[in-house]
Amino acid sequence: MGRLQADAASSTRYDGTARMAYLMLPSSIDRHRRVLLAHRAARRAAGVADPAQARAVVLRAVLGAAPRRWEAWSWRGADLRLFPPLDEPKALRLDQRLGGLSVAQRAAFVLLELERLDEYATVDTLRAAGVGEPVAATAAAAAVAAELAQTGAGAGPAGPLLLGPAFDPCYVRARPGLVRSGARRPVVVLAALCVVVGVALAATAAGLRTGADAGPVLHASCVEATGTPPSAAGPGAWTDTARLDFGVWPARGPSLDDASLVARALDSWCTPTLVRAEPGTDALPPLSTPRVLWAGHLDGAAVVLLDDGTRLARYTRPDTPTAADPERLQVARHDDADVTTAGAVLLRSTAAGDRFLIAPWVGSLQLRDLRTPDTPARDLAEHDGVTPLVARPPAGGCGSSWPVLQLRSSSRVAEHHAFLLTDLGRVVATHLTYQPPPQAGPAQSPREATGPAALVLWSRLACTLPALRGADVKAVNAWEFAQQPLPGNAGTAAWVCARADHWDGAGSAGTFFLAPGAGGATVTGSEPDGRACSRFEQNVVAQVRWTPSGGGPALLLAAGSRRVHRITPPGGPGTDVTADHVLSAPWARGGPVTAVLDDGTVIRPLPARG
Repeated sequence: MGRLQADAASSTRYDGTARMAYLMLPSSIDRHRRVLLAHRAARRAAGVADPAQARAVVLRAVLGAAPRRWEAWSWRGADLRLFPPLDEPKALRLDQRLGGLSVAQRAAFVLLELERLDEYATVDTLRAAGVGEPVAATAAAAAVAAELAQTGAGAGPAGPLLLGPAFDPCYVRARPGLVRSGARRPVVVLAALCVVVGVALAATAAGLRTGADAGPVLHASCVEATGTPPSAAGPGAWTDTARLDFGVWPARGPSLDDASLVARALDSWCTPTLVRAEPGTDALPPLSTPRVLWAGHLDGAAVVLLDDGTRLARYTRPDTPTAADPERLQVARHDDADVTTAGAVLLRSTAAGDRFLIAPWVGSLQLRDLRTPDTPARDLAEHDGVTPLVARPPAGGCGSSWPVLQLRSSSRVAEHHAFLLTDLGRVVATHLTYQPPPQAGPAQSPREATGPAALVLWSRLACTLPALRGADVKAVNAWEFAQQPLPGNAGTAAWVCARADHWDGAGSAGTFFLAPGAGGATVTGSEPDGRACSRFEQNVVAQVRWTPSGGGPALLLAAGSRRVHRITPPGGPGTDVTADHVLSAPWARGGPVTAVLDDGTVIRPLPARG
C-alpha cells in the first residue's frame, strides 16, 4: 500500500510539474512542441523532492528553451502532433491573454496563480532562476491576474482554468502531423522517440486519460496558425483527382507575395474582435497554418482567402474602414463540399455589386436573372478566376431581379454540366437545385435547376430566398411534390417544398402553393429545424385556403406527395385520393388536414405561420 501511495504522489507531482512548465513556456512555441518541452522539463525535476527546488529546475528549463532551434529540430519529424484540448472559450481567451506576456511575466503569472506563491516568494524564485528585473515581471503578472479577475476571464482563486485539461500536457489528443517530402531522415527516429517518451510519461507517470471525451483535437493555439502558409494545390491539381473541392483550388491573386498582408490575415484569425463566424461555424483558430487561396485588392479593400481544410476564412481590410465595412475575417465551414458547392466563393460584396472567385474546374461562366426565366443567360469574362462586378440580390423583400451565376464544369469533369449558384450573404455561394413532380416509376432525385421547368419554378420562389440570407445554407432544393387541377377549370396549381440544407447537416423547409400564373408563392407551412422534404423524410402534405379569382366560396385545397393514400379534411370524412394525391373541399375553419400513407402512417402539414 505504501508503494502505491508513493507512486500516486509521484504521479501527482509529475503532473503538476509538467503543467507548470507547459504554462510557463512562451506562446512563440506552438502547443505540440510545448507539450514535449513540458515533459522534458518535468523529467529534469522528477527526482527533486523539494517543491521550491523543483520550481527552480522547471523555470531554468523554460528560460533555457530555444524556440527556434527546437522548432527546426522537431518539425521535420512531426509524424504525430499532440495537443491539450483547448476547446473551452474561456480557456482560449486566457491562453490568448497569456500570449501577450514575456516569458518572465508568464512565469510570474504561473507562480502567482497556479503555484499560489505570494509576490515576495515569486520575486525570489524568479531572481534565483536568473530572471532580470523579477520585481517588474511579478508586478506585470499581478496586474494581468487582477484584470482577468475583474473581467471574469481569469483563473480565479482556485485556478479552475489553469487546473483544467486545456493546460495539461498529460491530457493530450493526437493527430497526424504534416510530413513534408524528403523529411524522413534519421532525425525522424529521434523525434518519434521523443513523442513516444512524452506519451509514455503522460500515460504512466501522470495517467493518460481516455474515454468518450478524448476525441480529436478541434483547435490549436493562435500561435500555431501564424507560421509560413503551406503551398496550395497546383494549377492542374483538379485534373488528377476524383474529389473536387476546395482542397484542389490553386493559390491565385496579385498579392500572393505580399508577406505582410498574408501575415496580417493569418494574425486576424487569432484576434477574436476581428473574427465573424457564420452560423454553425467554429470561430476558433485552425489546427494548422491555413493555405492561401487568393490575395489581392478588390473594390477598395485588401482581401485574402484562407482555407484550413474544413473552413474558409475571408479577410477583408478596407482602405477606409467604416462601421458597415470594417476590417474583419469571416469564417465559413465547407466540409463535404463538391464540384458544385465548391464552385464559387464571394470575395467582396459592396453596394456596387459582388465579385466571386470561381473554381478552377469551371469551363464557362454566365449570369442570369432568376426572376426572368425566358431571358437567356449572358456570358461573363472572369480574370484569373475573379468575376466582374455582379449585381447583388435584394437583401429583403421581392426585388425585380435576382442575379445568379450559371457555371458549367469543364469537359474534363465527369459531371460536365451547368449549375446555379447564388449569393445569400455567405463566403461560399449557395447551390440551387430542382426536383420535378412525381411520375410513374422510382422517385426522382434533385437535379440542376437550369432546365426550363426549374427556371420557371425558381422565378416564383426567388422572393423566398431573402429569408435565408446570412444562414449557413449549403444548397436549396425546390421539390414540386404535387400538381393540382383547380375547380372550375381555373388551371393547374403547383405544390412545392423548398428545403435549405445547412453545412452542419441541419436544415429547414417550407411548403408553398403556386396558383396558375406568374405570381409569387403562398407559404403554407414551415419547419425551421428538421429533416422535412429531405431524403430521410420524403412524405409531405400541405393545405391552403383558396378563393377562385372569378368569385365564389373559399375552398380548402390540399395535396400530398406520391405515397399519400388518403387526405381527411378537419372534422370531415375521409376522401380517397389514390389517383392524384389532392383534395378540394369547402372551406371550414378548423385544424389541419390529416394524410394517411400507403403503409398506414399518418402525417400532417408543416405548421403554418401564425
